[in-house]
Amino acid sequence: MKKVLRYLLMTVMALCLSVPCFGTAAEAASVALLPLINNVEGDQLSNQIYYKSAIAAINAQKGFMIVENDKLTAAIDAAKIGKEVPTSAALAKIAKDGDVDIVIAMQLDKLEDLALYSSEENKLQLVLEGKAVAYNRLTGKAYSHRIYDDKVIPEALSSRWDWTHEEFGRNVRAEINRILEVKKINLDAPRMSGL
Repeated sequence: MKKVLRYLLMTVMALCLSVPCFGTAAEAASVALLPLINNVEGDQLSNQIYYKSAIAAINAQKGFMIVENDKLTAAIDAAKIGKEVPTSAALAKIAKDGDVDIVIAMQLDKLEDLALYSSEENKLQLVLEGKAVAYNRLTGKAYSHRIYDDKVIPEALSSRWDWTHEEFGRNVRAEINRILEVKKINLDAPRMSGL
């Protein structure tokens, strides 16, 4: 009899300890990444950089999942996106019709580097202009931000890589992180030590 009670007690304890496992797990927010609206003539590499950087930034965050399906594709096609990013109302409609939580779109208007000649050192100035928009169906908030970068570097540093596209990729990652409201920890800030 004692053995039966012991097994019954162990079974009840096992069930009590496993109850949290039966709770509803938080689902990942679904993200729709619209194609880049590339207004730079003859620059097809920017499309690849956009997808690579955006997908890497989204996948680096917990709780977000990129979605691509026929329903979403039909919603994007129905929006008839032209040379400019869609309005927040159009993004909200894409989110609803495509059944996704977050819709992200970006537009690239200028991407080039300008040579700045001087007697000291030749430099390159980045000319990057565009726009990033998003709509979060979970919160009902729209996001709109102008992308602009005019960084200057010595010309000698840019001879071994495609500096303009690398900077575009960095800006795409920064915009995705802003849209997803990713907070960065300031490593230079003083930390409180435990007592």
